[in-house]
Amino acid sequence: MSLCAVDYRYGRPAMKALFSEEAKLARMLQVEAALAAAQAELRLIPKAAATAIAAKATTAAVRPERVARLEKETGHDVMAVVLALTEQCGADAGRYVHLGATSNDITDTATALQLREALTILRRGLNTLARTLADLAEKHRGTLMLGRTHGQAATPITFGLKMAVYALEVLRQRERLDEMEARVVVGKMSGAVGTGAAMGPKAVAQACEIADGWLPLFWSPEKAREAFGS
Repeated sequence: MSLCAVDYRYGRPAMKALFSEEAKLARMLQVEAALAAAQAELRLIPKAAATAIAAKATTAAVRPERVARLEKETGHDVMAVVLALTEQCGADAGRYVHLGATSNDITDTATALQLREALTILRRGLNTLARTLADLAEKHRGTLMLGRTHGQAATPITFGLKMAVYALEVLRQRERLDEMEARVVVGKMSGAVGTGAAMGPKAVAQACEIADGWLPLFWSPEKAREAFGS
């Protein structure tokens, strides 16, 4: 059983819902649909197959209960998702589900999608908190209170000043949140053992097609050239 802080007792409903089993499955299916769409765009699979996969790559069609049963049978979480989606797609489109991909392509990229949404929730909360603190700072700019240092009474301050300092700190944390997004919201699509060989000669093109306007990927020629300076 997976263990996550939001699975347990604490956390806001939106964040707990985002990291539920059904939400995780929904994003794994989203990645499978994106893979099929990229392959169809490159004429590696029929467009009709990609359309059929996209239509069935939802938790309305691929139910978590079915995936759970298949996982017990196979002992593999991603294979259970692939089998359940293949069942829904039928023989014609089903043969193209998960073509060339490896399990971590799906799970890592699905997690990146969850993290992107989680950051949006956190950013929205920080914005609300900063606005609330700024309003309090303005309202109480002349409200005197006791200042403290080392837990002892010190010179007077205003409550508005205290709230203004809090607001600025929250904005600083929001800036840190924005800076981390490019580092953590990153997926991957490179096939078994990361070589792309299972995806054929258009492996790089597939990865770039998925990344284009959707989600940055770990594995791309641009990142390789940047890393090695060539």
